Amino acid sequence: MNSSESGHSPAAPGLALGGLSDDELAAAAAVGDTEAFSELVARLSPPLLRYLRRMVPDSQTAEDLAQDTLLDAWRGLPDFAFRSSVKTWVFAIAHRKTIDYRRRRRDIPTDDVQFADLAAAEPLPSDEAMRQTLVEALGTELLTLPQNSRAVWWLREVEGLSLAEISRILQISTGSVRGHLQRSRRYLATRLEPWRPGGRSSDPPNDPGADTDTDPTPTPTPTPTQQEGAQE
Repeated sequence: MNSSESGHSPAAPGLALGGLSDDELAAAAAVGDTEAFSELVARLSPPLLRYLRRMVPDSQTAEDLAQDTLLDAWRGLPDFAFRSSVKTWVFAIAHRKTIDYRRRRRDIPTDDVQFADLAAAEPLPSDEAMRQTLVEALGTELLTLPQNSRAVWWLREVEGLSLAEISRILQISTGSVRGHLQRSRRYLATRLEPWRPGGRSSDPPNDPGADTDTDPTPTPTPTPTQQEGAQE
């Protein structure tokens, strides 16, 4: 790949890197501009680490996978064809890293097994709920979601990616992305019921998306900064 083929031009000498888009930085890095790649890493590392810390069980593993992801991105940039945004491409690399990690951890259950377990899960007891903040509880409940459902929820609700972008990252159809998102939202709404205004109700939470093709109302989501406060 060269800059003319990708439609992006390398950074001009003296041009402030902070003024370039992610894709422009990637195009410059693809032809050997290490400063452009460093700027790109500085931009992508925080969301990448937030995501990986939710997909693997400990922070050190997340950091190792993030470093491996960025190294693969550096090596792959000369062949990157810009058919998606560079952020989507990097997150797709990270997703494949988490799959490889899970394959090495044979004790991790499959998504089907986890969803079967979730179907029988009871809402959090009120006394336990009182001892947790919303951010802590959300972090705990996210870990119980199947891998793809957790990834879909995080990429949509926290990173703000579109269903099409998430589809590219996870290599599943947009319909599957929508299904994972709906199930995750319903599950989290039930599990986080103790934090709803007015306290917990004995009635099941309203699910406006259960019988329609539209997405249900999203579960209130703490900001990424709040989320980092719940990290291990």
